[in-house]
Amino acid sequence: MTLENEAMASSEEVEKVKVSADRRDPVTGIAGSDGERRAANRLADALRERGRSVAVEAASVRIAEGTSLSLHALLAVGGGLLAIYSPLAGAALCLVAAFSFYSERALGSPLLGRLMPTRATQNVISPPPGPAWNEVEVVLTAGYDLGRSYPVGEWLSRRFSGRLTTDRIVFWGGLVPVFLATMLYVAAIEGAAPQIVQLVGSTLLLAMVAAQFDARITGSAEAGSEDLQATRDLLATLDELLEQPGSDPPVAVCFFGAESQSAGGAAGFFGRRRSVVTGSPAVISFVRGRRGGSALDRSPILLTAREGDLTTLRMSFDLGAGSPLKPEAAILRRTTTALIARRRGLRATTVVGRGDKASGLALDLVERAFEEEDTESG
Repeated sequence: MTLENEAMASSEEVEKVKVSADRRDPVTGIAGSDGERRAANRLADALRERGRSVAVEAASVRIAEGTSLSLHALLAVGGGLLAIYSPLAGAALCLVAAFSFYSERALGSPLLGRLMPTRATQNVISPPPGPAWNEVEVVLTAGYDLGRSYPVGEWLSRRFSGRLTTDRIVFWGGLVPVFLATMLYVAAIEGAAPQIVQLVGSTLLLAMVAAQFDARITGSAEAGSEDLQATRDLLATLDELLEQPGSDPPVAVCFFGAESQSAGGAAGFFGRRRSVVTGSPAVISFVRGRRGGSALDRSPILLTAREGDLTTLRMSFDLGAGSPLKPEAAILRRTTTALIARRRGLRATTVVGRGDKASGLALDLVERAFEEEDTESG
């Protein structure tokens, strides 16, 4: 074999490895990106290989949360500036920004966020929405888009189990001083004090806006190994279910896009498809666990008992009762698919873990959901 032929053969082997890796680990991009669309198709192929019927459907989601966050921050800064000339109007503008942010993050009802343009994301649904969903007793879900991250945000997430985020800290840390300054103007207190307080708050808010633009420019467009953990755990759980006698369990599988954007793909699906989810299936969502020093990281397996930003919604932690893995209760402050489902009256919880333990707990949850469904039918 000539050197040229050897090089060609070597090149072909590399391509085979790349293709194999792509089929095994779909590389995903930011929500609504071309990378996310390619990942959706790869996940659909992975489900078809398991004998499942699949639909890849589009859903409209608001553009990145960072843009909405920047809008609220700029509105608060504008309220502080307006207060110099009209204190009451400036204070009112700050209150509008605060209430809109609270409504968007805590209640899942965007107000100013509705002004943001939309983009398309993709949901991978199996079985496709239709009569088959009448028989569904469990919905396994995972998000597959890659949320933008940065070192401080990652550290806070690991250290406080999602209870604190840079968005919350900086937004409220900036808004409160600005609002306080407006109140000083309303009270006709003059001098350097209100101006200094306003300057501190405005600086924090503008720094956050700059950070959002920086994250938008420099964020990674490809997922690493840990970013894909949730999709792997879901597929491993599905494989275990398909290997059991009877082999066609009444389980739906949903890979939702824009999970990092307040579970935008899931919100689109459950919002538009209320007629599809006719029964009361249990929704079991996967999120990746992390290695690190927090209680969230050290625990062998976690199941959410509460989820939601600022105000929390009680989840179906009791689904894990009786599991030999004895999951500990977790609190997630971010919006997940399970939280979207819970708001719509479905039983739902999120498995926080990795590998065999995450899949094992999910299997226990599925079994418990089947038992409850049989009891209710009886």
